[in-house]
This record gives sequence, structure tokens and C-alpha cells, in this order.
Amino acid sequence: MADTCDSRPVFFVLIVGCGLSGLASALALAQAGHRVIVFERSVQLQEIGAGIQLSPNATRLLQHWGVFEEVLNYADRLEAGTFRSYRGDVLSQSPPVSHPNLVSENPYIVIHRADLLRALLSGTSKHGIEIKLGSEVKEIDFNKPSLRLSTGEVYGADLILGADGERSRCRGSLLGREDPPYSPGDVVYRISVPTKDITEDYLAWDLKRRSSVNFWMGPGGHVVSYLIQDDMLNLVLVYAEGGGGKAVYGPQRADLEEFRSKISDWDPVLHELINVEGSVCTKWTLFQIHEPIQWRHENGRFVLIGDAAHAILPCLAQGAAQAFEDAGVLGAIFSQSVGRDQIPDALRVFEEVRKPRTSDVRHRTLDQKAMFALADGPDQEERDANLRAGADYGLFQWLWGYDAAESGREAWKRGSTETNENRIKPRHGI
Repeated sequence: MADTCDSRPVFFVLIVGCGLSGLASALALAQAGHRVIVFERSVQLQEIGAGIQLSPNATRLLQHWGVFEEVLNYADRLEAGTFRSYRGDVLSQSPPVSHPNLVSENPYIVIHRADLLRALLSGTSKHGIEIKLGSEVKEIDFNKPSLRLSTGEVYGADLILGADGERSRCRGSLLGREDPPYSPGDVVYRISVPTKDITEDYLAWDLKRRSSVNFWMGPGGHVVSYLIQDDMLNLVLVYAEGGGGKAVYGPQRADLEEFRSKISDWDPVLHELINVEGSVCTKWTLFQIHEPIQWRHENGRFVLIGDAAHAILPCLAQGAAQAFEDAGVLGAIFSQSVGRDQIPDALRVFEEVRKPRTSDVRHRTLDQKAMFALADGPDQEERDANLRAGADYGLFQWLWGYDAAESGREAWKRGSTETNENRIKPRHGI
């Protein structure tokens, strides 16, 4: 099914899911010269949630795919970050979103999820990416490989990507059993606070005046705030309510008093924001998935990506960034000379590159969640002292400095060489 163009095969790629992961991978693979169709079961595209943070390891890729200028039409570059105690004491100017060694070439930005989706979509027509909305995938034939839609239509491919999120049907098909996400009891409360009435006499004036990301850390959870869409302050509480509660799928309206009760003795600026006229509160449950042992099918022409493979909590703001890194590595591998018979090798190299990285990010995210939620006491005092000393700089340097495209290119050079060497090794014995 692959055509040949300039001596390099052109593959036909099918992607299940048209969220951030699916669109990013479509852009990366189409830019590498391949034909891409994206299938989305919803009849219209929409991103659940409001604000999203994109660190340099993500914006580096947006620049590479040629959509960053469009993203900047909607995004804010952050000028400052703060970690604060839940009572409001500033502990450090972190995360270091304006540090010249970390963000000079690839800025740290915040954007509304719907605007980010819109910006990614802007690149699809240039690359000839076809998007089929209202197209529900009913069956994946891993051996052909092909997809069968609910309409009965069948599409064959050289390569299929499962990018259908944390509640992935593709993951269940790959594993041969249902594999739903689980909740350890973490919930998100989000208040969308209109900024038009926040004036200089407000404690929150500085949060409106400049573009910054601010964290408050307290017993049981943390709050983060940043501006989006020029006129809205995104105020988010991640809180450990414990198991046994009813799961809330996707943002549902919640009472402001429910939010307030979780932070009753926290910084007065937060309570001031809750009281701003027009503030709207929503709530949903955070889910995790069990890390699949393998993302690929044994035939080597199907692979899970994004949240379908490695959904993580938002405590390091890396959900979208890790999906973009997947796309960056895939695009880099398939921009090189990959023969049709080498697709299984290419996906093996992709998984060898990405699985350890996403596992590390997942565990560091859980560490960050625990650190944010410490109760008052010796551990909290040690945390605060470490933050004041800048001990977290190395974490962000490691996290944000990662170049997924370069990692993919180098890995394929090594992997294809090793594969070729193995193929030509003489056989011993009779």
C-alpha cells in the first residue's frame, strides 16, 4: 500500500482519535511525507476542559510542525511562576517559566484547549490530512492491518495508530479485554473567573496584571492559576477526596461552596477569586490507566500513542506534552528511510524510546502530586526549604530540555543499523 516517492516509501497511515494526540501525530507523519486519515467518532471536534500549559518540550515541536505562530494567536507566553504555601507565602519563583536557559528558544505558554485544537487543525489542510468525523471504529484487524467502521466501510493501511484517549477502545482491542481507567480518588475543581471586574484594589490584581502560573500547595491537594483567552483566570484545584465517591466523567457543574470547603483556611486571594461575580465551577474525576506492557501489536503495524498508552495526572502539566513527544518521535523516525518491511522495526524503536520516558514522567508526576499535598509538618518544612534553594531546577531542565524529534532521529539511526547487522550475521552450525 506504500507508494514510492524520491526513493522513499510513502505510507498510508490511519489514526483512531482526533484529539490533541491524534492531530499532532497526523501533522508529524504528514510532514514526513505520508498519507494520513484521522477517524473521530464524534460528529464535531471539542476538547474537554479549559486551560492547558505547554512547556518547551511541547512548543519546540509545535515550531517544528509549522503551527506555532497560529498557536500564538491564542496563547499567552508566561512571564513568571510561583510556588506558594497554601496560606499564600511565596516559596520560590518556580516553575521557572521565564528562565533564559530553559525557555529562550522554546517558550512556556498557556492556552485554551479548544484554541490549541483549532491551531493544530489549521495545519491539516496544508498537509492534505483527511479527517472523518462521525466515524466510529468498530473493529481493528491487526493482521491485515485495517479498520472497519460502524457503517461497514473497511480501510486498509500500512500503519494504524490508536490515539483515542485514556478510555481507549483501541487499548482494549490490543489487550483482548476491557481495560478501563481507574480512579484512586483524585478530583479536579475548576473555576473560570472573569477578570473584567478585578481592579487594582483586589488582592488578585497581580494575577490579572501579568501572565503567570501560580501554585498553592496545601494539605490534600494544590491549586494552580493562570490567564487564558485574555479575559478569564483559570483556577484549578486538584484534590485527593479518596475512593468510594461517584466518578464524574468530564466537567460537570459544581457548587462554588464545594470548592470553597476544600480550601477553607487557604490564601485569602483564592477566596476573593471565588467571590468574583460570574465565576463558574465545574468538577470531574481524574483517572489513571495501568501502563500496558507493550504498546504495539505483535504484527508490528499498530501502536498506541498519547493517553491511550500512558495517561497521567496533570500535576507536572505534561499530558499534552507527552502526546506531542510521541508524535515528534514518530514523525522523526518515519521522516527517514524506512522500508515497508521495516515498519515493525520502526515501531519497536519508537516504543523503546518512548516507554521509559513516559514511565519516568508518570512517576515524577506522582511524586510531584504527593509533594504538593503535604500536610504541615517536618516533610512540608523540608519541601519548602528545598524549593527556596531551587532544588527543583534539575527536574525542569530534564523535563523541558527533551528534544523528541532529535531523539527519534538518533534512535532510528541506531536501531536500523543494529537491525541490518543482525540480518546479515552469518548463521553458525549445520
